[in-house]
Amino acid sequence: MKHISAIIMGVALLPVVKGYAQEQAKDSTLNRTVVVENQYNPEVMDAFKVNVLPKVEEPAVAKQHIDYATSVRPLTTWNFSPMAPITSEQKQPDAPRGYIRGAYGSRNNADLKASYLWGISRRDRLQFMGSLYGMYGSISSLLPEEGDWKSRFYRTDVALDYKHDFQKVSLTLGGAFTSQVFNYMPGKAKEIQNMYETTRQHYTLGEGYVGVSSVEGQLPVEFSIQTGLRSFSRKYDIPYMRHGSENIFHTVGFIAGALNEEQRVGIALGMDNLIHDVEQTDYTLLKLNPYYTLESDDVRLRVGAHVDWQSANGSGIKAAPDVKVDYTFSDTYVMYLHATGGTQLNDFRQLNEISPYWGQISQMRTSYTPADIQAGFKASPIPGLGFQLFGGYRVTKDEIFLIPGALEEHFPYCYSLLLQEKAKVGYGGAKVAYGYKDIFDFSVNGTYYGWNVKDEAEALLYLKPQFVLEASARAKVYNEFWISADYRYEGRVKVSNLERADAMNNLSLSAGYEFFNCLNVFARFDNVLNRDYITQSGYLSQGFNALAGISFRF
Repeated sequence: MKHISAIIMGVALLPVVKGYAQEQAKDSTLNRTVVVENQYNPEVMDAFKVNVLPKVEEPAVAKQHIDYATSVRPLTTWNFSPMAPITSEQKQPDAPRGYIRGAYGSRNNADLKASYLWGISRRDRLQFMGSLYGMYGSISSLLPEEGDWKSRFYRTDVALDYKHDFQKVSLTLGGAFTSQVFNYMPGKAKEIQNMYETTRQHYTLGEGYVGVSSVEGQLPVEFSIQTGLRSFSRKYDIPYMRHGSENIFHTVGFIAGALNEEQRVGIALGMDNLIHDVEQTDYTLLKLNPYYTLESDDVRLRVGAHVDWQSANGSGIKAAPDVKVDYTFSDTYVMYLHATGGTQLNDFRQLNEISPYWGQISQMRTSYTPADIQAGFKASPIPGLGFQLFGGYRVTKDEIFLIPGALEEHFPYCYSLLLQEKAKVGYGGAKVAYGYKDIFDFSVNGTYYGWNVKDEAEALLYLKPQFVLEASARAKVYNEFWISADYRYEGRVKVSNLERADAMNNLSLSAGYEFFNCLNVFARFDNVLNRDYITQSGYLSQGFNALAGISFRF
Protein backbone atom coordinates (compact mmCIF):
# COMPACT_ATOMS: atom_id res chain seq x y z
CA MET A 1 0.00 0.00 0.00
CA LYS A 2 2.98 2.33 0.43
CA HIS A 3 3.08 2.88 -3.33
CA ILE A 4 -0.47 4.17 -3.64
CA SER A 5 0.39 7.77 -2.76
CA ALA A 6 3.12 7.73 -5.42
CA ILE A 7 0.52 6.64 -7.97
CA ILE A 8 -1.72 9.57 -7.09
CA MET A 9 1.16 12.05 -7.36
CA GLY A 10 1.90 10.82 -10.88
CA VAL A 11 -1.59 10.59 -12.31
CA ALA A 12 -2.86 13.82 -10.74
CA LEU A 13 -0.57 15.72 -13.14
CA LEU A 14 -2.23 14.20 -16.20
CA PRO A 15 -4.78 16.27 -18.11
CA VAL A 16 -8.12 15.32 -16.77
CA VAL A 17 -9.96 15.18 -19.53
CA LYS A 18 -19.61 1.99 -23.78
CA GLY A 19 -22.76 1.55 -26.50
CA TYR A 20 -26.36 2.60 -26.36
CA ALA A 21 -29.51 0.77 -27.37
CA GLN A 22 -33.07 1.03 -26.18
CA GLU A 23 -34.99 -2.20 -26.01
CA GLN A 24 -38.60 -2.44 -24.93
CA ALA A 25 -39.18 -5.57 -22.86
CA LYS A 26 -42.42 -7.44 -23.24
CA ASP A 27 -44.69 -6.98 -20.28
CA SER A 28 -45.52 -10.10 -18.34
CA THR A 29 -45.14 -11.53 -14.90
CA LEU A 30 -42.31 -13.73 -16.11
CA ASN A 31 -39.95 -11.00 -17.27
CA ARG A 32 -39.84 -9.18 -13.95
CA THR A 33 -36.95 -9.75 -11.60
CA VAL A 34 -37.36 -12.62 -9.17
CA VAL A 35 -34.66 -13.23 -6.57
CA VAL A 36 -33.75 -16.88 -6.18
CA GLU A 37 -31.82 -18.03 -3.13
CA ASN A 38 -29.45 -20.35 -4.97
CA GLN A 39 -28.02 -17.29 -6.72
CA TYR A 40 -28.11 -15.20 -3.55
CA ASN A 41 -25.04 -13.02 -3.13
CA PRO A 42 -25.11 -10.82 -0.02
CA GLU A 43 -21.59 -9.49 -0.44
CA VAL A 44 -21.92 -5.79 0.30
CA MET A 45 -18.66 -3.92 -0.06
CA ASP A 46 -17.08 -6.25 -2.63
CA ALA A 47 -19.71 -5.98 -5.35
CA PHE A 48 -18.32 -6.94 -8.76
CA LYS A 49 -18.93 -4.06 -11.11
CA VAL A 50 -19.01 -5.09 -14.75
CA ASN A 51 -18.59 -1.50 -15.90
CA VAL A 52 -14.82 -1.81 -15.43
CA LEU A 53 -14.60 -4.69 -17.91
CA PRO A 54 -15.27 -4.75 -21.64
CA LYS A 55 -18.78 -5.97 -22.23
CA VAL A 56 -18.95 -9.60 -23.32
CA GLU A 57 -22.26 -10.17 -25.07
CA GLU A 58 -23.63 -13.61 -25.82
CA PRO A 59 -25.85 -14.23 -28.84
CA ALA A 60 -29.16 -15.73 -27.81
CA VAL A 61 -32.72 -15.58 -29.07
CA ALA A 62 -34.88 -13.54 -26.69
CA LYS A 63 -37.33 -15.77 -24.86
CA GLN A 64 -39.74 -15.34 -21.99
CA HIS A 65 -37.81 -16.24 -18.88
CA ILE A 66 -37.27 -15.34 -15.27
CA ASP A 67 -34.29 -13.08 -14.63
CA TYR A 68 -32.59 -14.31 -11.50
CA ALA A 69 -31.23 -11.27 -9.63
CA THR A 70 -27.63 -11.91 -8.60
CA SER A 71 -26.70 -8.30 -7.85
CA VAL A 72 -26.34 -7.24 -4.25
CA ARG A 73 -27.83 -3.92 -5.28
CA PRO A 74 -31.27 -4.97 -6.53
CA LEU A 75 -32.31 -1.62 -7.99
CA THR A 76 -29.23 -1.16 -10.14
CA THR A 77 -28.44 -2.66 -13.50
CA TRP A 78 -24.89 -3.91 -13.07
CA ASN A 79 -24.58 -7.57 -12.24
CA PHE A 80 -22.84 -10.65 -13.46
CA SER A 81 -24.43 -13.91 -14.57
CA PRO A 82 -22.51 -16.85 -16.05
CA MET A 83 -23.37 -18.32 -19.43
CA ALA A 84 -26.39 -20.59 -19.25
CA PRO A 85 -26.27 -23.94 -21.04
CA ILE A 86 -28.52 -24.40 -24.04
CA THR A 87 -31.32 -26.75 -23.00
CA SER A 88 -34.67 -27.79 -24.33
CA GLU A 89 -37.37 -25.21 -23.71
CA GLN A 90 -39.78 -26.11 -20.93
CA LYS A 91 -43.02 -24.54 -19.81
CA GLN A 92 -42.45 -22.38 -16.77
CA PRO A 93 -44.90 -21.94 -13.92
CA ASP A 94 -46.25 -18.51 -13.05
CA ALA A 95 -43.72 -16.49 -11.10
CA PRO A 96 -44.58 -15.61 -7.49
CA ARG A 97 -45.89 -12.08 -7.15
CA GLY A 98 -44.38 -11.33 -3.76
CA TYR A 99 -40.98 -11.74 -2.16
CA ILE A 100 -39.60 -10.94 1.31
CA ARG A 101 -36.06 -11.49 2.53
CA GLY A 102 -34.22 -10.65 5.71
CA ALA A 103 -30.65 -11.48 6.70
CA TYR A 104 -28.15 -10.37 9.35
CA GLY A 105 -24.53 -11.24 10.00
CA SER A 106 -21.10 -10.33 11.28
CA ARG A 107 -19.97 -6.68 11.21
CA ASN A 108 -23.67 -5.81 11.32
CA ASN A 109 -24.09 -6.88 7.70
CA ALA A 110 -27.76 -6.52 6.90
CA ASP A 111 -29.75 -7.36 3.79
CA LEU A 112 -33.51 -6.71 3.65
CA LYS A 113 -35.75 -6.77 0.63
CA ALA A 114 -39.45 -6.77 -0.16
CA SER A 115 -41.20 -6.68 -3.54
CA TYR A 116 -44.73 -7.24 -4.76
CA LEU A 117 -46.49 -7.14 -8.11
CA TRP A 118 -50.16 -6.33 -7.63
CA GLY A 119 -52.44 -7.10 -10.54
CA ILE A 120 -55.12 -4.58 -9.66
CA SER A 121 -57.19 -5.52 -12.68
CA ARG A 122 -56.75 -6.99 -16.12
CA ARG A 123 -55.44 -3.62 -17.31
CA ASP A 124 -53.75 -2.25 -14.19
CA ARG A 125 -50.54 -3.32 -12.51
CA LEU A 126 -48.69 -1.84 -9.54
CA GLN A 127 -45.20 -2.99 -8.57
CA PHE A 128 -43.35 -2.10 -5.37
CA MET A 129 -39.77 -2.83 -4.37
CA GLY A 130 -37.82 -1.82 -1.30
CA SER A 131 -34.41 -2.87 -0.06
CA LEU A 132 -31.76 -2.06 2.54
CA TYR A 133 -28.26 -3.44 2.65
CA GLY A 134 -24.98 -2.46 4.24
CA MET A 135 -22.56 -3.04 7.10
CA TYR A 136 -21.05 -1.36 10.16
CA GLY A 137 -17.87 -2.79 11.58
CA SER A 138 -14.09 -2.77 11.63
CA ILE A 139 -12.09 -3.66 8.53
CA SER A 140 -8.43 -3.28 7.61
CA SER A 141 -7.29 0.22 6.66
CA LEU A 142 -5.32 1.39 3.65
CA LEU A 143 -3.19 3.16 6.27
CA PRO A 144 -1.85 0.36 8.53
CA GLU A 145 -0.41 2.85 11.02
CA GLU A 146 -3.93 4.19 11.61
CA GLY A 147 -5.22 0.77 12.73
CA ASP A 148 -8.55 -0.79 11.71
CA TRP A 149 -11.21 1.42 10.19
CA LYS A 150 -14.73 1.54 11.64
CA SER A 151 -16.54 1.37 8.32
CA ARG A 152 -20.22 2.23 7.95
CA PHE A 153 -22.21 1.93 4.72
CA TYR A 154 -25.98 1.54 4.35
CA ARG A 155 -28.14 2.06 1.30
CA THR A 156 -31.95 2.14 1.20
CA ASP A 157 -33.95 1.92 -2.05
CA VAL A 158 -37.68 2.30 -2.63
CA ALA A 159 -39.33 2.08 -6.06
CA LEU A 160 -42.93 2.20 -7.26
CA ASP A 161 -44.18 1.54 -10.79
CA TYR A 162 -47.78 1.73 -12.07
CA LYS A 163 -48.96 0.65 -15.51
CA HIS A 164 -52.37 0.93 -17.15
CA ASP A 165 -53.18 -0.70 -20.49
CA PHE A 166 -55.60 1.13 -22.72
CA GLN A 167 -56.86 -0.59 -25.85
CA LYS A 168 -53.80 0.16 -27.98
CA VAL A 169 -51.35 2.02 -25.73
CA SER A 170 -50.08 1.72 -22.16
CA LEU A 171 -49.41 4.46 -19.64
CA THR A 172 -46.59 4.08 -17.11
CA LEU A 173 -45.98 6.20 -14.01
CA GLY A 174 -43.29 5.60 -11.46
CA GLY A 175 -40.52 6.81 -9.25
CA ALA A 176 -37.65 5.73 -7.06
CA PHE A 177 -35.84 7.08 -4.00
CA THR A 178 -32.43 6.15 -2.62
CA SER A 179 -30.69 7.16 0.59
CA GLN A 180 -27.01 6.23 0.91
CA VAL A 181 -25.11 6.97 4.12
CA PHE A 182 -21.47 6.08 4.76
CA ASN A 183 -18.16 7.36 6.11
CA TYR A 184 -14.81 7.91 4.44
CA MET A 185 -11.63 6.24 5.56
CA PRO A 186 -9.59 8.77 7.59
CA GLY A 187 -6.41 10.20 6.07
CA LYS A 188 -3.09 11.26 7.50
CA ALA A 189 -3.26 15.03 7.31
CA LYS A 190 -5.26 15.96 10.41
CA GLU A 191 -4.83 19.69 9.82
CA ILE A 192 -6.43 19.35 6.37
CA GLN A 193 -9.24 17.19 7.73
CA ASN A 194 -10.20 20.06 10.02
CA MET A 195 -10.93 22.20 6.96
CA TYR A 196 -14.01 20.11 6.18
CA GLU A 197 -17.19 19.42 8.05
CA THR A 198 -17.15 15.69 8.67
CA THR A 199 -15.90 12.31 7.48
CA ARG A 200 -19.52 11.27 6.99
CA GLN A 201 -21.46 11.49 3.76
CA HIS A 202 -25.11 11.24 2.72
CA TYR A 203 -26.22 10.87 -0.89
CA THR A 204 -29.86 11.24 -1.91
CA LEU A 205 -31.07 10.01 -5.28
CA GLY A 206 -34.57 10.53 -6.64
CA GLU A 207 -36.39 9.83 -9.88
CA GLY A 208 -39.86 10.32 -11.29
CA TYR A 209 -41.02 9.40 -14.79
CA VAL A 210 -44.01 9.03 -17.10
CA GLY A 211 -44.13 6.93 -20.24
CA VAL A 212 -46.40 5.87 -23.08
CA SER A 213 -45.91 2.72 -25.16
CA SER A 214 -47.83 0.64 -27.65
CA VAL A 215 -49.56 -2.56 -26.61
CA GLU A 216 -48.01 -5.52 -28.41
CA GLY A 217 -49.84 -6.48 -31.59
CA GLN A 218 -52.32 -3.59 -31.49
CA LEU A 219 -50.59 -1.14 -33.84
CA PRO A 220 -48.70 -1.55 -37.13
CA VAL A 221 -45.62 -0.05 -35.45
CA GLU A 222 -44.35 -0.43 -31.91
CA PHE A 223 -43.18 2.57 -29.93
CA SER A 224 -42.27 3.70 -26.45
CA ILE A 225 -41.36 7.08 -25.01
CA GLN A 226 -40.52 7.80 -21.39
CA THR A 227 -39.32 11.01 -19.77
CA GLY A 228 -38.68 12.19 -16.26
CA LEU A 229 -36.41 13.97 -13.81
CA ARG A 230 -33.45 12.37 -12.04
CA SER A 231 -31.76 14.06 -9.09
CA PHE A 232 -28.56 13.41 -7.16
CA SER A 233 -27.55 15.46 -4.13
CA ARG A 234 -24.61 15.31 -1.73
CA LYS A 235 -25.10 16.55 1.80
CA TYR A 236 -21.47 17.31 2.65
CA ASP A 237 -18.94 19.03 0.41
CA ILE A 238 -15.90 17.22 -0.92
CA PRO A 239 -12.64 18.82 -2.15
CA TYR A 240 -12.88 20.60 -5.52
CA MET A 241 -16.69 20.17 -5.47
CA ARG A 242 -18.13 22.31 -2.68
CA HIS A 243 -21.70 21.44 -3.66
CA GLY A 244 -23.04 18.20 -5.01
CA SER A 245 -26.40 18.54 -6.72
CA GLU A 246 -27.07 17.28 -10.24
CA ASN A 247 -30.45 17.17 -12.00
CA ILE A 248 -31.07 15.38 -15.27
CA PHE A 249 -34.07 15.50 -17.56
CA HIS A 250 -33.84 11.93 -18.85
CA THR A 251 -35.73 10.77 -21.95
CA VAL A 252 -35.59 7.40 -23.72
CA GLY A 253 -37.70 5.89 -26.45
CA PHE A 254 -37.90 3.90 -29.68
CA ILE A 255 -40.11 3.26 -32.67
CA ALA A 256 -39.94 0.09 -34.77
CA GLY A 257 -41.94 -1.73 -37.38
CA ALA A 258 -41.90 -5.07 -39.20
CA LEU A 259 -41.20 -5.24 -42.92
CA ASN A 260 -42.21 -8.90 -42.88
CA GLU A 261 -42.00 -11.87 -40.53
CA GLU A 262 -38.21 -11.82 -40.55
CA GLN A 263 -37.23 -8.18 -41.03
CA ARG A 264 -37.65 -5.10 -38.86
CA VAL A 265 -36.45 -1.49 -38.89
CA GLY A 266 -36.43 0.97 -36.05
CA ILE A 267 -34.70 3.82 -34.28
CA ALA A 268 -33.97 4.24 -30.59
CA LEU A 269 -33.16 7.50 -28.87
CA GLY A 270 -31.96 8.81 -25.56
CA MET A 271 -31.52 12.37 -24.35
CA ASP A 272 -30.07 13.68 -21.10
CA ASN A 273 -30.08 17.36 -20.10
CA LEU A 274 -27.67 17.83 -17.18
CA ILE A 275 -27.97 20.76 -14.74
CA HIS A 276 -25.49 21.27 -11.87
CA ASP A 277 -25.08 23.50 -8.84
CA VAL A 278 -21.36 22.70 -8.72
CA GLU A 279 -18.72 24.46 -10.81
CA GLN A 280 -19.37 22.13 -13.72
CA THR A 281 -20.66 22.72 -17.22
CA ASP A 282 -24.32 22.03 -17.99
CA TYR A 283 -24.79 20.14 -21.25
CA THR A 284 -27.09 17.94 -23.32
CA LEU A 285 -26.31 14.48 -24.70
CA LEU A 286 -28.50 13.14 -27.51
CA LYS A 287 -28.09 9.54 -28.67
CA LEU A 288 -29.71 8.02 -31.77
CA ASN A 289 -29.57 4.37 -32.83
CA PRO A 290 -31.20 3.55 -36.21
CA TYR A 291 -31.11 -0.14 -37.06
CA TYR A 292 -32.29 -2.95 -39.34
CA THR A 293 -32.70 -6.55 -38.15
CA LEU A 294 -33.16 -9.88 -39.90
CA GLU A 295 -33.98 -13.09 -38.04
CA SER A 296 -34.29 -16.36 -39.91
CA ASP A 297 -33.81 -19.97 -38.85
CA ASP A 298 -30.04 -19.76 -39.38
CA VAL A 299 -29.11 -16.07 -39.37
CA ARG A 300 -29.61 -13.20 -36.96
CA LEU A 301 -28.44 -9.90 -38.42
CA ARG A 302 -28.50 -6.38 -37.00
CA VAL A 303 -27.15 -3.45 -39.00
CA GLY A 304 -27.23 -0.05 -37.37
CA ALA A 305 -25.22 2.83 -36.00
CA HIS A 306 -24.86 4.89 -32.83
CA VAL A 307 -24.90 8.61 -33.61
CA ASP A 308 -24.40 10.80 -30.54
CA TRP A 309 -24.37 14.60 -30.23
CA GLN A 310 -23.18 16.58 -27.22
CA SER A 311 -23.64 20.33 -26.70
CA ALA A 312 -20.71 21.02 -24.33
CA ASN A 313 -18.07 19.33 -22.14
CA GLY A 314 -16.66 17.61 -25.22
CA SER A 315 -19.16 18.92 -27.75
CA GLY A 316 -19.59 17.48 -31.19
CA ILE A 317 -20.96 14.49 -33.08
CA LYS A 318 -19.64 10.99 -32.45
CA ALA A 319 -20.49 7.83 -34.40
CA ALA A 320 -19.98 4.13 -33.79
CA PRO A 321 -21.16 0.90 -35.43
CA ASP A 322 -24.01 -1.30 -34.21
CA VAL A 323 -23.53 -4.41 -36.33
CA LYS A 324 -24.14 -7.99 -35.19
CA VAL A 325 -24.13 -11.21 -37.22
CA ASP A 326 -24.99 -14.57 -35.62
CA TYR A 327 -25.02 -17.73 -37.73
CA THR A 328 -26.52 -20.96 -36.35
CA PHE A 329 -25.70 -24.35 -37.81
CA SER A 330 -26.54 -27.89 -36.70
CA ASP A 331 -29.23 -26.34 -34.46
CA THR A 332 -27.01 -25.77 -31.41
CA TYR A 333 -23.81 -24.22 -32.80
CA VAL A 334 -23.48 -20.46 -33.23
CA MET A 335 -20.71 -18.36 -34.76
CA TYR A 336 -20.93 -14.60 -34.33
CA LEU A 337 -19.22 -11.30 -35.11
CA HIS A 338 -20.24 -8.10 -33.32
CA ALA A 339 -19.03 -4.53 -33.85
CA THR A 340 -20.54 -2.04 -31.41
CA GLY A 341 -19.67 1.20 -29.62
CA GLY A 342 -21.21 4.47 -28.53
CA THR A 343 -21.13 7.06 -25.77
CA GLN A 344 -21.53 6.48 -22.03
CA LEU A 345 -22.81 9.29 -19.84
CA ASN A 346 -20.58 9.76 -16.79
CA ASP A 347 -23.07 11.54 -14.57
CA PHE A 348 -23.03 11.41 -10.75
CA ARG A 349 -25.17 8.26 -10.74
CA GLN A 350 -22.69 6.43 -12.96
CA LEU A 351 -19.72 7.59 -10.87
CA ASN A 352 -21.51 6.43 -7.72
CA GLU A 353 -21.91 2.97 -9.26
CA ILE A 354 -18.18 2.82 -9.97
CA SER A 355 -17.43 3.77 -6.36
CA PRO A 356 -19.55 5.51 -3.71
CA TYR A 357 -16.29 6.95 -2.35
CA TRP A 358 -15.39 8.68 -5.59
CA GLY A 359 -13.56 11.98 -5.79
CA GLN A 360 -12.69 14.01 -8.89
CA ILE A 361 -10.38 16.90 -9.67
CA SER A 362 -12.36 18.14 -12.66
CA GLN A 363 -15.60 17.34 -14.46
CA MET A 364 -15.87 13.87 -15.98
CA ARG A 365 -16.32 13.74 -19.74
CA THR A 366 -18.50 11.19 -21.51
CA SER A 367 -16.66 7.98 -22.44
CA TYR A 368 -16.73 7.37 -26.19
CA THR A 369 -16.11 3.92 -27.70
CA PRO A 370 -15.62 4.22 -31.48
CA ALA A 371 -15.36 0.43 -31.82
CA ASP A 372 -15.71 -2.71 -29.71
CA ILE A 373 -15.26 -5.70 -32.02
CA GLN A 374 -15.89 -9.23 -30.78
CA ALA A 375 -15.99 -12.64 -32.46
CA GLY A 376 -16.91 -15.95 -30.92
CA PHE A 377 -18.25 -19.45 -31.11
CA LYS A 378 -20.97 -20.90 -28.88
CA ALA A 379 -22.28 -24.46 -28.79
CA SER A 380 -24.30 -27.01 -26.87
CA PRO A 381 -23.29 -30.46 -28.14
CA ILE A 382 -25.44 -32.32 -25.58
CA PRO A 383 -28.45 -31.24 -23.51
CA GLY A 384 -27.40 -29.34 -20.40
CA LEU A 385 -23.86 -28.59 -21.61
CA GLY A 386 -22.80 -25.29 -23.14
CA PHE A 387 -19.46 -23.71 -23.96
CA GLN A 388 -18.25 -20.54 -25.61
CA LEU A 389 -14.99 -19.16 -27.01
CA PHE A 390 -14.67 -15.44 -27.67
CA GLY A 391 -12.17 -12.66 -28.33
CA GLY A 392 -12.35 -8.96 -29.01
CA TYR A 393 -10.72 -5.55 -29.12
CA ARG A 394 -12.04 -2.27 -27.75
CA VAL A 395 -10.94 1.36 -27.98
CA THR A 396 -12.37 3.93 -25.56
CA LYS A 397 -11.64 7.63 -25.38
CA ASP A 398 -11.91 9.05 -21.85
CA GLU A 399 -12.07 5.64 -20.19
CA ILE A 400 -12.55 6.02 -16.42
CA PHE A 401 -9.76 4.77 -14.17
CA LEU A 402 -10.05 4.45 -10.40
CA ILE A 403 -7.06 5.04 -8.14
CA PRO A 404 -7.33 4.09 -4.43
CA GLY A 405 -6.76 6.57 -1.63
CA ALA A 406 -4.21 7.25 1.12
CA LEU A 407 -3.89 10.64 -0.53
CA GLU A 408 -1.94 12.41 2.22
CA GLU A 409 -1.90 16.18 1.63
CA HIS A 410 -4.02 16.12 -1.54
CA PHE A 411 -7.31 15.21 0.11
CA PRO A 412 -8.44 15.07 3.75
CA TYR A 413 -9.91 11.55 3.48
CA CYS A 414 -9.26 8.43 1.45
CA TYR A 415 -11.33 9.07 -1.63
CA SER A 416 -11.22 6.81 -4.66
CA LEU A 417 -9.92 9.25 -7.24
CA LEU A 418 -11.39 9.03 -10.76
CA LEU A 419 -9.30 10.06 -13.75
CA GLN A 420 -9.74 9.63 -17.52
CA GLU A 421 -7.48 8.66 -20.40
CA LYS A 422 -7.74 6.93 -23.78
CA ALA A 423 -7.43 3.15 -23.45
CA LYS A 424 -7.21 0.17 -25.78
CA VAL A 425 -7.85 -3.38 -24.61
CA GLY A 426 -7.81 -6.77 -26.27
CA TYR A 427 -9.67 -9.55 -24.51
CA GLY A 428 -10.45 -13.22 -24.96
CA GLY A 429 -11.68 -16.16 -23.00
CA ALA A 430 -13.85 -19.21 -22.65
CA LYS A 431 -16.94 -20.29 -20.73
CA VAL A 432 -18.30 -23.71 -19.83
CA ALA A 433 -21.56 -24.51 -18.07
CA TYR A 434 -23.42 -27.71 -17.28
CA GLY A 435 -26.69 -28.46 -15.54
CA TYR A 436 -28.27 -31.79 -14.70
CA LYS A 437 -31.99 -31.50 -14.04
CA ASP A 438 -32.49 -29.66 -10.73
CA ILE A 439 -29.81 -31.66 -8.95
CA PHE A 440 -26.48 -30.19 -9.95
CA ASP A 441 -25.10 -27.34 -12.05
CA PHE A 442 -21.80 -25.53 -12.44
CA SER A 443 -20.15 -22.90 -14.61
CA VAL A 444 -16.55 -21.79 -15.17
CA ASN A 445 -15.37 -18.86 -17.24
CA GLY A 446 -12.08 -17.06 -17.65
CA THR A 447 -11.14 -13.88 -19.49
CA TYR A 448 -7.76 -12.33 -20.21
CA TYR A 449 -7.35 -8.57 -20.81
CA GLY A 450 -4.42 -6.80 -22.45
CA TRP A 451 -4.52 -3.05 -21.70
CA ASN A 452 -2.68 -0.32 -23.58
CA VAL A 453 -2.42 3.37 -22.55
CA LYS A 454 0.17 6.09 -23.01
CA ASP A 455 3.41 5.41 -21.14
CA GLU A 456 2.98 8.41 -18.85
CA ALA A 457 -0.50 7.19 -17.87
CA GLU A 458 0.48 3.60 -17.09
CA ALA A 459 -0.13 4.07 -13.36
CA LEU A 460 -3.85 4.45 -14.13
CA LEU A 461 -3.99 0.70 -14.80
CA TYR A 462 -3.26 -0.10 -11.15
CA LEU A 463 -6.71 -1.67 -10.47
CA LYS A 464 -7.58 -2.78 -13.99
CA PRO A 465 -8.01 -6.57 -14.39
CA GLN A 466 -5.53 -8.66 -16.34
CA PHE A 467 -7.09 -12.07 -15.79
CA VAL A 468 -10.51 -12.93 -14.35
CA LEU A 469 -11.59 -16.44 -13.37
CA GLU A 470 -15.10 -17.12 -12.10
CA ALA A 471 -16.64 -20.42 -11.06
CA SER A 472 -19.86 -21.43 -9.37
CA ALA A 473 -21.49 -24.73 -8.45
CA ARG A 474 -24.72 -25.74 -6.78
CA ALA A 475 -25.99 -29.13 -5.71
CA LYS A 476 -29.09 -30.52 -4.06
CA VAL A 477 -27.78 -32.73 -1.26
CA TYR A 478 -30.96 -34.17 0.19
CA ASN A 479 -34.60 -33.38 -0.56
CA GLU A 480 -34.73 -29.56 -0.50
CA PHE A 481 -31.35 -29.04 1.16
CA TRP A 482 -28.84 -27.36 -1.20
CA ILE A 483 -25.27 -26.13 -1.02
CA SER A 484 -23.37 -23.84 -3.35
CA ALA A 485 -19.93 -22.34 -3.86
CA ASP A 486 -18.84 -19.24 -5.77
CA TYR A 487 -15.27 -18.24 -6.54
CA ARG A 488 -13.78 -15.18 -8.20
CA TYR A 489 -10.14 -14.43 -8.90
CA GLU A 490 -9.11 -11.16 -10.50
CA GLY A 491 -5.42 -10.56 -11.13
CA ARG A 492 -4.45 -6.93 -11.62
CA VAL A 493 -2.19 -5.36 -14.25
CA LYS A 494 1.52 -5.08 -13.39
CA VAL A 495 2.51 -1.41 -13.52
CA SER A 496 6.19 -0.57 -14.08
CA ASN A 497 8.17 0.48 -10.99
CA LEU A 498 5.21 -0.27 -8.73
CA GLU A 499 4.23 -3.25 -6.67
CA ARG A 500 1.37 -5.16 -8.31
CA ALA A 501 -1.96 -4.65 -6.55
CA ASP A 502 -3.12 -7.72 -4.63
CA ALA A 503 -5.45 -9.92 -6.64
CA MET A 504 -9.12 -10.20 -5.73
CA ASN A 505 -9.44 -13.75 -4.40
CA ASN A 506 -12.86 -14.51 -2.99
CA LEU A 507 -14.46 -17.86 -2.14
CA SER A 508 -18.04 -17.91 -0.84
CA LEU A 509 -20.01 -20.89 0.49
CA SER A 510 -23.76 -21.05 0.93
CA ALA A 511 -26.35 -23.51 2.15
CA GLY A 512 -30.10 -23.48 2.56
CA TYR A 513 -33.23 -25.51 3.03
CA GLU A 514 -36.56 -24.85 1.36
CA PHE A 515 -39.90 -25.55 3.04
CA PHE A 516 -43.23 -25.80 1.23
CA ASN A 517 -41.68 -24.58 -2.08
CA CYS A 518 -41.78 -20.99 -0.85
CA LEU A 519 -39.92 -20.60 2.46
CA ASN A 520 -36.14 -20.74 2.45
CA VAL A 521 -33.65 -20.61 5.33
CA PHE A 522 -30.08 -19.91 4.25
CA ALA A 523 -26.58 -19.06 5.44
CA ARG A 524 -23.61 -17.65 3.56
CA PHE A 525 -19.92 -17.45 4.39
CA ASP A 526 -18.09 -14.88 2.31
CA ASN A 527 -14.34 -14.36 1.77
CA VAL A 528 -13.72 -17.76 3.34
CA LEU A 529 -10.01 -17.43 2.52
CA ASN A 530 -9.96 -14.21 4.61
CA ARG A 531 -7.94 -12.31 2.00
CA ASP A 532 -7.27 -8.56 2.16
CA TYR A 533 -7.40 -6.86 -1.23
CA ILE A 534 -8.53 -3.58 -2.71
CA THR A 535 -12.00 -3.93 -4.18
CA GLN A 536 -13.14 -2.31 -7.40
CA SER A 537 -14.57 0.54 -5.31
CA GLY A 538 -11.01 1.42 -4.20
CA TYR A 539 -11.39 0.31 -0.56
CA LEU A 540 -10.25 -2.83 1.24
CA SER A 541 -12.42 -5.95 1.48
CA GLN A 542 -14.23 -6.90 4.65
CA GLY A 543 -12.33 -10.11 5.26
CA PHE A 544 -14.21 -13.21 6.37
CA ASN A 545 -17.88 -12.53 7.15
CA ALA A 546 -21.03 -14.56 7.61
CA LEU A 547 -24.71 -13.89 7.00
CA ALA A 548 -27.86 -15.88 7.75
CA GLY A 549 -31.49 -15.22 7.01
CA ILE A 550 -34.84 -16.29 5.72
CA SER A 551 -36.85 -15.55 2.58
CA PHE A 552 -40.43 -16.15 1.53
CA ARG A 553 -42.05 -16.17 -1.91
CA PHE A 554 -45.78 -15.71 -2.18
